[in-house]
Amino acid sequence: MFNYITHGLKIQSEIEFPELKGENSHNNESTLNKVKISLGKVDSSKSDIISEGIFRVASRYILTKNSVYVIWNDTDVCEIRHSNQIIVNNSSQIEENFLRSLILGPALGILLHRHNRLILHASAVNINGEAVAIMGHNGMGKSTTTMALIARGYPLIADDILSVEFDQKDNPAVYPGIGRIKLWPRVYNKYKEKFSNMNVIHSQSPKRSCQLKEQSTSILPLKHIYILEKSSKIGLSELNYSESLIELIRNSYCANIFQEADEKSHFQEYAEIVRRVPIKYLNRYDSLSELEQLAEIIEKDVQSNKDQE
Repeated sequence: MFNYITHGLKIQSEIEFPELKGENSHNNESTLNKVKISLGKVDSSKSDIISEGIFRVASRYILTKNSVYVIWNDTDVCEIRHSNQIIVNNSSQIEENFLRSLILGPALGILLHRHNRLILHASAVNINGEAVAIMGHNGMGKSTTTMALIARGYPLIADDILSVEFDQKDNPAVYPGIGRIKLWPRVYNKYKEKFSNMNVIHSQSPKRSCQLKEQSTSILPLKHIYILEKSSKIGLSELNYSESLIELIRNSYCANIFQEADEKSHFQEYAEIVRRVPIKYLNRYDSLSELEQLAEIIEKDVQSNKDQE
């Protein structure tokens, strides 16, 4: 068995995940929720389906009373059972690296949702003890922009999946996630000195899973959210309350899976984030040459808000 901690979960796994931080099995982590990842038989065809549809990275899901199945190319990848178990199909024949990516991506995102976390499709860095999130749809450049901030000395908190929980004063806080970031060749070649290693995600994709030498490891207050928008002019623009709320809901990681009643239970949390966290559009065009400028805009805006507190 392998033992890991990520997103505030203590994971015991039959599968090795080089992307995760190993933990000494003798350490007493009594305050963490425990999750087991095991190999076994997974068969979604025998389930009583509540709903099904498309999910992340062109995968599909099937929701049942007690489980959610993740499916890739008509092959059952895994079953997320309740909030404490992921059963990985031991006969899927999916490439090992890509299988790990599906488990640490869609499957983990669904499981975190079942821990009553608010899961955003976003990345985040630690800027002077505060979580600064970069949000946007697939292909908008979340990881690329995040990497530009990492290169300026701000440690990664999480990439692609941001798990948020509220403290006793209803302030949103972010859990540290996985210490790797997924990048296209032109980006990982630019910043390759920041990585301890790089792995192929899939043999048919040039994208790489880049393990960072350093990562933020503390739960941090969520203080800023920037939403990437394509534009001919770089800069920030404000959102009103309704626009901010819509963007948060739209960028919920599991928005299209769970029943309407389940999503309604999170509505108040979305509203609380809008009230407490500045949310702005970060307008950009698609060019590596703009990355330093984008990072500088975020730095200055974070510092400006800090000075006004």
